[in-house]
Amino acid sequence: MWQRKQTLFLLAAIILTVICLSTQIASFQAAGLKVARVFCLWYSDPVGNHHFDVWPLFAILLPTAALGIYTIFMYRNRKAQALFCALNALLIVGWYVCLFVVSQMVGDKSWGAVSFQPSWPSVLPAVALIFYLMARRAILADEKLVRSLDRIR
Repeated sequence: MWQRKQTLFLLAAIILTVICLSTQIASFQAAGLKVARVFCLWYSDPVGNHHFDVWPLFAILLPTAALGIYTIFMYRNRKAQALFCALNALLIVGWYVCLFVVSQMVGDKSWGAVSFQPSWPSVLPAVALIFYLMARRAILADEKLVRSLDRIR
């Protein structure tokens, strides 16, 4: 199970997803000053209050990490494993769509003219997306190899 390269790709994607879940992903700035710090579950204003308007980011990324862990342990069912990798990739794309929507709605609603500044952890889901696609490709290659060996018997 752990010696397969797709398992290592999945593990790297899960680690990157968890790092993104637990760090600051962006900030809102007005006139060069930080107005709010954005995490996956909340954003904090300059006073220190937490607002949970950005919870959809967390609600999309947490199941992605859990589904990635489940996918690792489905090594006997390669077709389902490849399907779950594709599902995780779609969830990550949905996360970026949700990040764009949140950046537009929260910034306009709260402070007027502010700029949304993503930080480096907001790139980690994109790298995890690449790892999920690489894992899916390796899983499908294994499935093709098994089918060819079955045909030889």
